[in-house]
Amino acid sequence: MYNMTWGQGRGARRLVLAASVCTALTVVAGCGSSGTGSSGASGGKSSGSGGIAFGSEISLTGQFATFGAGVSQGLKAAEAEVNAAGGVLGQKITLDVVDDASDPVDSVPKANLLVNVDHVKVQVGEAGPDAQAIYKIFTKAGTPFLTAGGDTFFDTNTDPLLWRLTPSDNQLGVAMALRAYHQGYRRAALLFSTGVEQQLRAVVEATFKRLGGSIVDNAAIEPGQTSYESAVQGLVGSKPQVILTETDPPTMSVIVRELASLGAPDIPVVGTDTMIGSDMIKAVGASTLHRIMTNCEAGLFSSPATGVFTAQVKKTSGQAPQANAEFGYDGVIIAALAMDESHSTKGATFNPAIQKVTAEGGTPVYSYSQGLTALKAGKKITYIGASGPFYYNNNHNVYGPFVCVRPTLSGSYTTLGTFSALQLKSASS
Repeated sequence: MYNMTWGQGRGARRLVLAASVCTALTVVAGCGSSGTGSSGASGGKSSGSGGIAFGSEISLTGQFATFGAGVSQGLKAAEAEVNAAGGVLGQKITLDVVDDASDPVDSVPKANLLVNVDHVKVQVGEAGPDAQAIYKIFTKAGTPFLTAGGDTFFDTNTDPLLWRLTPSDNQLGVAMALRAYHQGYRRAALLFSTGVEQQLRAVVEATFKRLGGSIVDNAAIEPGQTSYESAVQGLVGSKPQVILTETDPPTMSVIVRELASLGAPDIPVVGTDTMIGSDMIKAVGASTLHRIMTNCEAGLFSSPATGVFTAQVKKTSGQAPQANAEFGYDGVIIAALAMDESHSTKGATFNPAIQKVTAEGGTPVYSYSQGLTALKAGKKITYIGASGPFYYNNNHNVYGPFVCVRPTLSGSYTTLGTFSALQLKSASS
């Protein structure tokens, strides 16, 4: 759910990855001290009194402190950029950062503080279980809530005041189906491990069918078995043109061996980002993977916004951007431009303008000052941020890009192609 490496694009999966990384950091240096917000660990305004309060309840301590540290870095960079351009409607913005301690229970009173005492105009940056616990506190009060998480909880969001800053984890499944379909395959077999992978399987199935393909076999397998003979026999008998899958390296090794024993060693396979890496190459073999496997993962997005963002982060923090900084940064810029476009800081008034300043078809802008200048000139704008464009659908979800990669014979990976945000949006509806 949280991107773990800057530059890998939006939508990297698995909240548990963030937790495990943070746990590892705790052993070495103490995860709780990995980041501080403008207000420190306890919350409250600290960027100066007055101005327009931008709330950001995020994890600055606890198991997701690494994520919060990155978001906080981006928030500060955006605050400085907005204020350097004259602020919003002639007023400076001030960050009001509070620490949820990576705890949904602790997050609730902090949210009430931001809404009922500090009267923030927008909330930017929260994600995961904490976002799920508090978003209604903000939106019921008429305060727009911009979440930085890819958790699938918000895939079917109907709250008009909630917006995503990163694609859903499930868009990996859309990219997988697109890859298979674009390669000309119309008959697919699904082979997913039991557990959370089944949610991804459902997305792959629905998307592939929506595109015009058919699912000829659908098997759920328990990882760690020494044989999958029955499942593999059924798969081969269905005569698929492609296998769409997510499983672990030992399981994939057994499946590949049994496919070969049944005379079907060359059926193309489209796998996920979790199937990329040295463990999979060691288990299955680089030559085999090079022959049959393609993997989909969140891709890089490059635009003039990337340079503006990177320079601003270095200016305000003295460091290169951390993972997830782009989400906090883009969220602040979008909210500020929406206020400028609507000439209001009232949530109910500027909330619809979030879509207006990000929808395709306007003059592309890549920074706050560029957007503000265009708005003052009476132009319609399309903000394209450090993490990509924001082409929102009816559920206020955003998209892509995703790339398709293939293992090389030397054990590295090469990019085969990229699906844009608009391609993923089209395939998702």
